[in-house]
Amino acid sequence: MDILITGCSTGFGEVIAKTLARAGHRVFATMRDVEGRNAGPAAALQDWASSEDHDLHVLEMDVTDDASVAAAMEAVDSLGGALDVVVNNAGVASGGPLEAYDMQQVRDLYEVNVFGPLRVDKAVLPGMRARRSGLIIHVSSTLGRVLPHRGGLYPASKWALEGLAESLAYDVRRFGIDVVILEPGAFPTTATSRGIRARNEDIVREYAAAAPPPAARAAPAGEAAPQPNIQEVADEVKRLIDLPPGRRPLRSVVGPIFTEGVAEYNREYERVRDQLNEVLKRPDQAVTWVQRPPR
Repeated sequence: MDILITGCSTGFGEVIAKTLARAGHRVFATMRDVEGRNAGPAAALQDWASSEDHDLHVLEMDVTDDASVAAAMEAVDSLGGALDVVVNNAGVASGGPLEAYDMQQVRDLYEVNVFGPLRVDKAVLPGMRARRSGLIIHVSSTLGRVLPHRGGLYPASKWALEGLAESLAYDVRRFGIDVVILEPGAFPTTATSRGIRARNEDIVREYAAAAPPPAARAAPAGEAAPQPNIQEVADEVKRLIDLPPGRRPLRSVVGPIFTEGVAEYNREYERVRDQLNEVLKRPDQAVTWVQRPPR
């Protein structure tokens, strides 16, 4: 299969790209600024592919820029690619209370985490629709489903991504295209250290003084703390790709930390969703007050 992955400079993206290349797929591993700050990671990933004789191509793509996404698609075409799978992995973390972000910071984060995946989806969907097949994976987070008495800008963006991805799934399944959402828990990546920090430091300090973060509890005696491995995420992406079309779950949860109960939550959501869908077919649930324009 021909597979395009965003955000491959480090973390999930790099490991996903290597895992899928090892599995025999042709991988288009994209990242922004391949001739600047990501020149090192880009060269290292391409060198790895060459030394291992894998069919992997590192391409420039900034998911926040229409022209950059279009140029990446042209590069795929020039290499004879017809994308079967897209993995929307590029993302930015953030830290700090919502009030302390300025609106430009909010827009910047949503450009990467929400509008970026949609921009890529829109670029690949015409080809997938024409072939009547395809798989689009959106890497979200368990924070995109459940907020355990904490929140922030990053979870809000992942909730938005989940809504867009689920809506798209219903839209495009008539064309034989699967759209799925992958929800990792907490994993040791560089995303947190590279994230956006709320700009108004005075407000950040006021929030911290009003409610200091709770102290972490030690693991029970004799019980080892779980050690998340990024490879688990890559393996789940591969599993989703290997499943038959039309049989892939809408949401998948992966990881030992920050995942407790989320898969069960998703199953209950699906039950309520399907129940509501049946109820809406009843005559008493018909929306009769919407005015339609005259023909």
